[in-house]
Amino acid sequence: MSHTLSILCRSCLPAALALALAACATPAPPKADTPSVEQRLFDLERRMERLEARPAVQPAYRTREEVQAHIKDLETERSRLRVDYHAEHPAIKDIDRRLEILNVQLKMME
Repeated sequence: MSHTLSILCRSCLPAALALALAACATPAPPKADTPSVEQRLFDLERRMERLEARPAVQPAYRTREEVQAHIKDLETERSRLRVDYHAEHPAIKDIDRRLEILNVQLKMME
């Protein structure tokens, strides 16, 4: 029995030493695709700048009169822009989109 135990201990000894050496090894270097702290900070600062540069959100119009007044203002602005720009200009397309939304909102109030 003791002979079997000594053989078992001898066969386990190299495995135990290998595990002990593996546990003492230095950690692997960080992956190359992991961004550095400086890069992450730079990215976060750029995101903050973009968020701060976004236009302010306008509150929803609550009454029918407010919606109609805003539609009239947008139509006046659209007419003024049409003097200088064609119908496919981004500013005019934006006004058209906003007018569609307000007209849907106005129909929902009926």
